Amino acid sequence: MKKYIMLLLIGILIYSCEKDPIGQQPIHNNKPSPVTNVEVQNIPGGAILTYKVPEDKDLLYIKAVYTLTNGVKSEQRSSLYNNYLKIEGYGSTSPQEVEVVAVDRYRNESEAVKTTIEPLTPPVLTIGESLGLIPDFGGVHAYWENSMKAEISVVLLKKDSNDEYVPLETFYSSMAEGNGTARGLDPIEGEFAVYIQDRWENRSETKYFSLTPIFERMFDKGKFQAINLTGDAGYVAGWEKNKMWDGQKGETLGYSSPGGTGIWPQSVTIDLGVTAQISRIRLYQRTGANDEYIFAEGNPMLFKVFGCQTLDMSGEWGNWDLLMDCESIKPSGLSFGMNSNEDVTRAKEGEDFTNSPLNPKVRYIRILVTRTWAGGDNFQIAELEVYGDDRNESEKK
Repeated sequence: MKKYIMLLLIGILIYSCEKDPIGQQPIHNNKPSPVTNVEVQNIPGGAILTYKVPEDKDLLYIKAVYTLTNGVKSEQRSSLYNNYLKIEGYGSTSPQEVEVVAVDRYRNESEAVKTTIEPLTPPVLTIGESLGLIPDFGGVHAYWENSMKAEISVVLLKKDSNDEYVPLETFYSSMAEGNGTARGLDPIEGEFAVYIQDRWENRSETKYFSLTPIFERMFDKGKFQAINLTGDAGYVAGWEKNKMWDGQKGETLGYSSPGGTGIWPQSVTIDLGVTAQISRIRLYQRTGANDEYIFAEGNPMLFKVFGCQTLDMSGEWGNWDLLMDCESIKPSGLSFGMNSNEDVTRAKEGEDFTNSPLNPKVRYIRILVTRTWAGGDNFQIAELEVYGDDRNESEKK
């Protein structure tokens, strides 16, 4: 008897599932009225369609159905309270057919209204035209212009020993003026390629370059020493100056100048332990346990880097050469307190500030912070790295 009852219950359940499918089902087959008065405004990589929304009482939304350049079928929806649809994702300027369909609450679809769009030059191609690659210290430097701030990736490749181009670095960016450097390369001529790709996997034309990276290595932090010149900032207990080169980055303690002294701007001086040509410095922000200090707190926003070969303990600025006028830039451009994934990555990987090769060799550097992200009267540096050519004459032979 129990077995019979169990089979009966299973049968009822199966019948119920067959009679009551999940989701809203049509209760009539009356098609909604189609949209009318469709007009096209072509834009880079797509178009904006405007139309008159039908007056059907059970109308739910309007959708555009189209096929992208790469053959992928796509759909874009818009509320019944709007009279426009934005279509994007095309990688060419070829004419494209788009179908506009009205859908009611019972998933009945109207007759499709067909229209043709002619996308303007898509951002991926415009950006690709500006794309360039030049030698840099320890690698190669890519640069591009992205006036529309489109979300793109810049794919850099290098020819290997099998004469095949293999991925070297990918930069993700939406900055108006973008750049990125692949480092860690020997100063040996190599064959490189680079192209732009957007989020729909459209690609620009690949550009090819024969380049020789410039020699570069990170200076030995074991030779660094803090120098206390007249006028330089002190430190907060536990945040001594040598914490700037202890190898600990981000959340952990770094250097912090004291606040509340009434002295601003503030500076710090470092003996590099060797006279050398600086190519760049890399500054790591204090991030905090939950990334709450990224592009905030006492992280430097505006600062200058000075250098000299012979130290004058008086601290007079006339004895120093200005090497770099630096600005920390948040990639997203979001308001204070708001950070994108790109912002967080930039802060944790360190920000590079480059020095002109025309500037003289130096042994001492002096960092003068004129503004922090929070606008306070003290600054913090979690970690500092210095790069360039510090070889002696015997190493260069």
